[in-house]
Amino acid sequence: MAMHSVTRGTEQGETTVKKSVTLRRSLAQEIEERAGARGFSRFIDAAAEHWLALLKAQEIVAEHEREFGSLAPEDLDAARRAWRGE
Repeated sequence: MAMHSVTRGTEQGETTVKKSVTLRRSLAQEIEERAGARGFSRFIDAAAEHWLALLKAQEIVAEHEREFGSLAPEDLDAARRAWRGE
């Protein structure tokens, strides 16, 4: 069972929860090289937030397709351009 504690977040006024996770050693080393030991949690937090945003986007598309059918190619192209900031 993972131990956790709650502390006050400083960036967005949210509380944070300390969790224990298991990562492949090579992945953890690469994250630490890029983010530093003190930025590790922030890196993982941002990655999880990004992954959840992608999952939510997939859910929105799937719901739209269930209701209205497949997206038109021009709509997909427009969405891709918007995603890239074009």
